[in-house]
Amino acid sequence: MIEASHNPFFVWFFKHYSGIMIKTHFRKVFIEGDTQRSKDPILVVSNHFSWWDGFFINYLNHRLWKKKFHVMMLEEQLRSRKFLSRAGAFSIQKNLPSSIKTLRYARKLLKDPDNLLLMYPQGKIRSQADYPVKFEDGAQFLLNSEKNLLKMVVVLTDYFSHKKPTLSMYIKDLRSEELKKQSIEDHFNIFFSECIKKQNQKADLNV
Repeated sequence: MIEASHNPFFVWFFKHYSGIMIKTHFRKVFIEGDTQRSKDPILVVSNHFSWWDGFFINYLNHRLWKKKFHVMMLEEQLRSRKFLSRAGAFSIQKNLPSSIKTLRYARKLLKDPDNLLLMYPQGKIRSQADYPVKFEDGAQFLLNSEKNLLKMVVVLTDYFSHKKPTLSMYIKDLRSEELKKQSIEDHFNIFFSECIKKQNQKADLNV
């Protein structure tokens, strides 16, 4: 397992790189929902559809929550871009015994109120149109075992009638007591459906 080893320069670089890239490549950025800061550690789950995804949440974190950023990546991907560990990435090897070590490491991170942990429960990049979203078992286990603030983030991009796309990031908080009747996967898919409706309204307005 490769652990995160934050380096001030890399943290600073990716903070500014994320902002510059998003401002350059997207016509507008919409952030809607539960944006307030929290004194608790934050666990973020988001849809995973592009190369951009980590930059989106890093951008949100620096704008809104200002936590120490961590993101779980597949080990084979992180080994080929090991410098990302210096910006907060750590690795998991799915379906291997070492994945238990990663989940324990993630739990430890979520005991520190200064930390934010980003996970993509889909486990791999899927189409933005892939709905309903399916969560992998390992991610579901970790999410159900933690009592931290969970932020669901749905990211959608659309061009509408413009040359550059718009970027919409919808955020909804979920507390552990809300999981007694429905799974996180069910909550996420209900929220995803609500976000698609909002996105269609933007298309009608041609924003």
